[in-house]
Amino acid sequence: MKKHKTLFAGIIAILVIAGLYYFLSVEKPSQKWSVAPDGTFSYPENRGVVQYEELILKDTTDFTLSKIIYESKGERIYALLRVPKTSSNVPAMVMLPGALVTKEGQQGVAEFFQKNGFATLALDERGNGGETQGGITSMEAEYASYMNEAEPVSHLMVFDALRAFDILQEHDMIDKDKIGFYGESMGGRFAIIAAALEPRAKFLIGVSTSGYGSGKQRFDDEIVARFYASIDPDSYVGRISPRNVVLVHAANDPMVPLEMAKSTYYYANKPKQFIEVDSACHGLCEEMRAPLLEELVNILENLR
Repeated sequence: MKKHKTLFAGIIAILVIAGLYYFLSVEKPSQKWSVAPDGTFSYPENRGVVQYEELILKDTTDFTLSKIIYESKGERIYALLRVPKTSSNVPAMVMLPGALVTKEGQQGVAEFFQKNGFATLALDERGNGGETQGGITSMEAEYASYMNEAEPVSHLMVFDALRAFDILQEHDMIDKDKIGFYGESMGGRFAIIAAALEPRAKFLIGVSTSGYGSGKQRFDDEIVARFYASIDPDSYVGRISPRNVVLVHAANDPMVPLEMAKSTYYYANKPKQFIEVDSACHGLCEEMRAPLLEELVNILENLR
């Protein structure tokens, strides 16, 4: 009897050790923010399942429009998900609007993509005039957070976009292998960084956007230089390769000079495409739509 008890105890010990080894060796979801020596930041690829609420607002023969609410780093993020009914497995993009453009204000662009077979998840970015609260109060406050090893809001907004990507990954109507990021103006800057940090993203579309050119500036303080590198899309755009980078810009954009967009494009690696239109618009205008759609179709064809 004693021999059996000893054998049983030994088996239990082996199972406990094996379970502990498995627990320690399996990669676990994490949302930890980390900073590299050059100042750029990142989040883990394995962020875990995202919990979200979905309320259908409109259900037509052509598409569904739903309100999405999810938690991200202490804030409730509000978004609109527009899904075409062309198939049960559609390509999709996280859509990040420009400054003071709400998720509702972005639906004209979202409708264009929906009619061409793309689902879109348009965010109310933090403090951008929509339902999502928070937002960047000042660059001084952002720098102070960075100095204190806390996440600046501009970094948190990238994490919000990454969690939106996770929602599209989980949604049963979306092709998980054909998801990318789309951003206009300010939103384009966050989209570039998010695409660089998310290796599963298949493309980046930046419209009327650019980096800040911090790499060409001289800073007296190394910490200041690292902070600006952390928020500058120019520091990240080269990491998107071998995924596709497409930048679209008007020759006479009144908000973001064409040369700034071309400078950011220079930092990108192939495959990349720069679409310039003869216009003075800011944001996705009529002249941009056909060439951008053609480029997107080519990208999807190469993913097959």
